[in-house]
Amino acid sequence: MPDTRPKRYHHGNLRQAVIDTALLLAEESGDERISLREVARRIGVSSGAPFRHFADHTALMTAIAEEATVRLRLMVDRDLHRAPPSAIERLRTMGHSFLAWALQHPTSFRLVSARRLYDFNASPSLQAHFQAVRDRTVALVKQAQLEGDLQDNVAAERLALMLRSAVYGMARMHVDGQLAQWGVGPRAARRELQATLDALVDGFRRAAPRKTAPANRSTK
Repeated sequence: MPDTRPKRYHHGNLRQAVIDTALLLAEESGDERISLREVARRIGVSSGAPFRHFADHTALMTAIAEEATVRLRLMVDRDLHRAPPSAIERLRTMGHSFLAWALQHPTSFRLVSARRLYDFNASPSLQAHFQAVRDRTVALVKQAQLEGDLQDNVAAERLALMLRSAVYGMARMHVDGQLAQWGVGPRAARRELQATLDALVDGFRRAAPRKTAPANRSTK
């Protein structure tokens, strides 16, 4: 009698293979719309196989965004483990880490930035990550203000948003190819962006009180 039992799938981790292949296709084409059927063809499985793990394109892009943010968080945590203890230097390190990640993984950055592609509200992982980034940034700004290294005449939440916006904007300019218009070539991008971030952070430092010259005392 013929064996009618379903054949076991031998490809391995199909879910991860779909994510990795989708990222590769996005990198090759520069297109944010990735076809699950093209992913299946590239992997060498049936066109319906990816749908075992992803109901549609949005579900796939949500998974890609989740994986990218986990990798970013691990990179930031690693760099912070080596960072100096002062809050302002840890803020600087967070910014440097984000820029390094965006430059090393421009496709992941581009896809994560395109919120319309994935369902942020349906992903507890994404929500937790972005809340953790916000909370950590605000906490470090507050601590740097208490340590006397950052201006305290601006609310910590507002200053944190300004710094985050600036770092994100720098990364976006690189990924969108706009740095060349500002005289920054690809080889100098990381160095110049980090130097720009350093100048920004230092610009928010609390100015040291001026030392007034002692009054001249006339002797009689």
